[in-house]
Amino acid sequence: MIPIYTTDTVPTATGPVAVLHAWPVWVNASDNISRGLDALAQSAARGGAHAIVGMRISSFAGDGLGIMHSFVGTAVVLNTSAST
Repeated sequence: MIPIYTTDTVPTATGPVAVLHAWPVWVNASDNISRGLDALAQSAARGGAHAIVGMRISSFAGDGLGIMHSFVGTAVVLNTSAST
């Protein structure tokens, strides 16, 4: 699974990492938060993302479905080369 961060950048010990490409990702899950996080990561990974930043979760009552969770974040492709 790719890493998911609630921060707006990918935290590293050496400072910021350049983002080469970014796009919004989101999923809705009616079962549980863990499965929703997995689905969000899989969605981003299918597009070639290295990580998700700025992830947020909203929960609400679904129509007869119990609690629903919406997961929203930004999938990012990072510049992983040694020279940035």
